[in-house]
Amino acid sequence: MGVTEDRGRFYFVMRVPKRYLKVDSRSQVRQALHTDSRSEAIRKAPAIEEQFIAYWEDLLAGNDADAISRWDTARRLAASKGFVYKPIEELASGPIEDLLARLEEISSKGALSPSNVVSAVLGTAEAPRPVLSTVVQEYFELTRDRLKGKSPDQIRRWQNPRLRAVRNFIGQIADKPIGGITREDALVFRNWWSNRVAGGMDASSANKDFGHLSDLFRTWCELKGHDLDNPFARLRFQEGEKKTGAPFSPDWIANHLLAKDAFIGLGDEARDIFLVMINTGARPSEIIDANPEDFSVDAEIPVFSIKPNSKRALKTRQSRRDIPLLGVSLKAAKRLIKSDGLARYKGKSAHWSAAINKHLTENNLRETPRHTAYSLRHSFEDRMLEGGIDDRIRAELMGHKYARPAYGLGGALETKRDLLKPISF
Repeated sequence: MGVTEDRGRFYFVMRVPKRYLKVDSRSQVRQALHTDSRSEAIRKAPAIEEQFIAYWEDLLAGNDADAISRWDTARRLAASKGFVYKPIEELASGPIEDLLARLEEISSKGALSPSNVVSAVLGTAEAPRPVLSTVVQEYFELTRDRLKGKSPDQIRRWQNPRLRAVRNFIGQIADKPIGGITREDALVFRNWWSNRVAGGMDASSANKDFGHLSDLFRTWCELKGHDLDNPFARLRFQEGEKKTGAPFSPDWIANHLLAKDAFIGLGDEARDIFLVMINTGARPSEIIDANPEDFSVDAEIPVFSIKPNSKRALKTRQSRRDIPLLGVSLKAAKRLIKSDGLARYKGKSAHWSAAINKHLTENNLRETPRHTAYSLRHSFEDRMLEGGIDDRIRAELMGHKYARPAYGLGGALETKRDLLKPISF
């Protein structure tokens, strides 16, 4: 968006955004601002931009004729009277002189102008609202602060469930304008989920959809300045007992996962990431997206330092931690550093999970059908519990929030190493 001067008069100029090129083939739009004052031109420009955006959104929604008619009529009528079209809310909060001038224009000589002229000059032409599939993209733009420091893979994993919730709703109801989504629509959508839950789907999956849609609706309205009732509020199902992860038993780890031929056919990098998990309980992405210097494999006490970097944010503040490297995990970390093995799956933790879990399945390395590679994290926690390790130190090593007040520095690295030795492989 910009303001340009041509022979003493100012114009609004804007490049047509890529997402609108399929409905408007112009590379750039230009609109006279009817002023020779730069300050006034700058003040008028945001309203013009908003009108263009509303126009393009309506075109995307498929209401071409209505959009063009509403846009052109209101804009041209306002311009013919010497004004830039502005929504009534903006006029009400703007300079009183502007509003008074408009009122005087539509009531000259004691007679009120025709209703379409009044609507154009006073900004009461109904502005179209974008459909849900457009809103979710605007929502991603509005919430970029939530993604600060996250890797492309983390961003994808954050966006995908929200896109899935939108697709589910559109598939059952319609891609409706956000202001046209009713409570009845939301209840029909809930009923669809109710039938799926009754058929065996986990209620938590439905609740995730409701939560994402409710947050999307509320956030978009708040940051776009719309006062709309949230149709997706209070739709959650009662969830049963939360399923906990299935930990690998120590015997299974020793006799199956660490068997000599357990990883034949699997890439060395995928295998070593898996082995690092065994004695650290680290999340796969914490290992995969770490930098080589995060592994102090030759230190007096070898340690894996989990911390944020330029490519990845940590899941929580508590995720920042130091874990002693022992046994098979230390050997695997040394191989990863020596061969630059971390580069293979950098930013692709989902690819690693698919590869390792496929290998576990095809080679009968799952202790039960519920077991996955992530079960190593639960196994590490269970082994610490069975080993009598203090709950605060367990929380620190797992990267969990510690509910009780914290005093002192917690377990020193040497203490943690000595506590982990008896339960490590």
